[in-house]
Amino acid sequence: MRPRLALLLPVLLAHLTPFHAQSNFGNAGLPPGTVPIASLLDPCLEVQNVTGKYHIETLNHHQYITLEHCLYYHLAREVQTQAGTGNAIALLPPSNGQKQEEINVRFHKVTLQHYYLNEFMKDITVNGFFELSWNDPRLTWKQERWNVKSLKIQSINHIWIPVLTAQAYDTALRNGDSLEMRKIETTKDGNVSAYVNFAMQTYCDDSDFANFPSDLYQCCFSIQPHVLQELIRFQADSVPVFTDPKYFRDYGWRMSGTTPSASTGDDGTAVLNFCINMQRQSATLKIELTLPTTVCAVLLLLTPLLGSFRMQLAAKLFILLLQFLALQLFANRIAAHLGAASATPRIFRVYEFSVTVNTISIATTMALWMCAKTRRTLPPWNWLSKVAAIINKFLCAFNTIDLEQDVRVDQNDKNYQTEWLSAFAAVHGVLMFFLSFIFLIGLGTLI
Repeated sequence: MRPRLALLLPVLLAHLTPFHAQSNFGNAGLPPGTVPIASLLDPCLEVQNVTGKYHIETLNHHQYITLEHCLYYHLAREVQTQAGTGNAIALLPPSNGQKQEEINVRFHKVTLQHYYLNEFMKDITVNGFFELSWNDPRLTWKQERWNVKSLKIQSINHIWIPVLTAQAYDTALRNGDSLEMRKIETTKDGNVSAYVNFAMQTYCDDSDFANFPSDLYQCCFSIQPHVLQELIRFQADSVPVFTDPKYFRDYGWRMSGTTPSASTGDDGTAVLNFCINMQRQSATLKIELTLPTTVCAVLLLLTPLLGSFRMQLAAKLFILLLQFLALQLFANRIAAHLGAASATPRIFRVYEFSVTVNTISIATTMALWMCAKTRRTLPPWNWLSKVAAIINKFLCAFNTIDLEQDVRVDQNDKNYQTEWLSAFAAVHGVLMFFLSFIFLIGLGTLI
């Protein structure tokens, strides 16, 4: 038995020698140019080799994730070593150290995508996003080693970000406001950029309600840092608020935004303020409210052309009825808005002025008609007759045959009713002319 084992032992050793050499592939006994297994299994070295041959845009998804993983933890280890605190790259601000430096956060553009306006409560909710950037010197690397100029951060928990809060116009924090940061990207120089989606609510200023239905609402918003108020400072580009043409709809309102401005409050906290102006653009509503007023005004100016006192009085009473009907329709149309309004719409002022002028005109016509119907046995003054004749001659509408029908003259009873009627018609025409002139001046002032 032992001689047989002695013969088989060299054969077994000869077969086991190649496997022993393969198991020690990383030892110094390998042929020149052979890559060790430990190097082949290092994903960071593999990504660096790939990025050295191809552009970063050609990386596969899993390769880019690996690149972000390796570069981030490389930077995190360096920051942790310098700060002596775990996860310092995400917990501590860039200015942490012996000297507390200010962190400048720049807002580049504010874009609105959607809004909801409550006309009764005068509050508005807007949705959109804004672009901001800041500098973090800890997020710098050598391009010669990593072969990338920029890097997308996959999670906001990987780096330090400024925590912002949206506040209403009266600086009271609202529960309905929300801000969410996304699309964070950093460059090799430490310039970090991000997009912040926001949903903010505030109350609007309704001081322009007098111009209804073309009134203008001014809604203002403010953004402040939630933490590190003593270090964070805001800067804003000189560009106005934009609207996203893909998602934004005006819903009958013309929106225009102001230029965001950065300032510092009384307590030293940075504040970003911007406002949006919303003007009602409803042609149907404007026609619905202005057409009855225009028709009544034109009819009121044309009533002196009817000549007869009776016809003018009937026409003015009918116009007064139309004015009251239009006033009721108008009040019902905007009754829901009047409860929260601090100003009277200008169209209401026009209605009020028109009804007042028409009432004065009706009272004047009734008084002069009553005077003309009074029986008189003496003729009017000579100068009054001449002036009345001149007025009635140039204003033919006041010298019509309908005037003679207002007063019945008895042929057997001599009186001067016709002369007095002509005189009162001339006086009525002059008064109506001045009243129409005042009416036009008042409309021009109110409109």
